[in-house]
Amino acid sequence: MSAEKANYRPIKFLDRMERNNHIVLLYDNEEYADLVISRYLLNGLQKGESCIFFTADKPEIIEERLSAEGIDVDSYKQTNSLRIFRIERSDADKFDALGTLKHIREEATKGMKPPYRFVGRTIMVTGTKEGMKLGLVVEKTGHEHFEEFDNSQLCYYNISGIEQSKRNEWISELLKNHHHVIYASEPDRAVAFETMLLEDGE
Repeated sequence: MSAEKANYRPIKFLDRMERNNHIVLLYDNEEYADLVISRYLLNGLQKGESCIFFTADKPEIIEERLSAEGIDVDSYKQTNSLRIFRIERSDADKFDALGTLKHIREEATKGMKPPYRFVGRTIMVTGTKEGMKLGLVVEKTGHEHFEEFDNSQLCYYNISGIEQSKRNEWISELLKNHHHVIYASEPDRAVAFETMLLEDGE
């Protein structure tokens, strides 16, 4: 990793992080998002954790992006410590959020050994009010039961893709349902901190 990337605030923040944490990554530039996501996964892989990336995209696309950031994808896949798990884009209007999260976790980790580290979201549609509303229900449920899952997780959202009319409200709710927030942008704008600090300021 170049010195410039190593000095990137979100990377330093991730490198200091210990224990299980629920992190939300907000970004408007995919280049910086990939940098953060790859570092988050690499930190887990180097600790011997099983890492799972949830995506609605073709796994090959994600593998290429991770490889471009220096992760030896093939090697980690062969040792069954890295898995790209595809989630269908169809989102049901009504479902059991906790049951769905438990089912996906069970399916995604088959044959892998704990501890687990996840990247991604269960709900992929964030450009509509209904999609974002459903996403927040899942985030709230997952956060309330986070200790039961006994894993680390980074959820990522392209803020330019979030439904516009309530974007600030959506983002505020995301912050309430995560332990940490990272905003991946140009180095002079990027930030990372514990969301508890926001509560203290209210």
